[in-house]
Amino acid sequence: MTNSNNIGLMDKKKLLEVFDYLNERLKENQLQLEITIYEGSIMTMVYDNRPATKDIDCVFSEINSKLLANILDQVRFVFHLSDGWVNEEIKEPLKSILKEDKETYKVYSNLKILKPKAEQLLAMKVLAARPEPAKDFIDAYLLCRELEITSKTELLNIFEDYVPLSLLGERQMNFIKYLGEDLGYDWE
Repeated sequence: MTNSNNIGLMDKKKLLEVFDYLNERLKENQLQLEITIYEGSIMTMVYDNRPATKDIDCVFSEINSKLLANILDQVRFVFHLSDGWVNEEIKEPLKSILKEDKETYKVYSNLKILKPKAEQLLAMKVLAARPEPAKDFIDAYLLCRELEITSKTELLNIFEDYVPLSLLGERQMNFIKYLGEDLGYDWE
């Protein structure tokens, strides 16, 4: 078996190197950038829940997009990342979010990295409720443990703070039920 499947994967150390390098390129170009990271990159960097991620799910602040695209291409080339290493598809599910609770993760000279608070991330994981190989279930389990959630009511209250309850469908209800079981609770 070859390691070709691991090309472009970023562990915590590599993610931090990528952000260091990105900051230096921004500095050279006298640009300031704010980036909000989501999904696998958070679980890899913040919660140490994943050994690596293939992309950075993120949203960028307003910036000179042509210059930023050139800088991102440099980063991709230097770190041997796959073409889709920056994934802005998170913008679509964010349209369902009622509010964003962001906090600062790391600040560089020309780059500021934000992340959603654990509660918002949990609500987003429940909303997505994707089947394996997506890691939503494992991530939600970890976040419930971190937030010390022991009841379905607590989880639904957090969900409702960020996502309209009208978006809670059968897939999400099954997800919550099995999440409760794995946590050791009966969330029927």
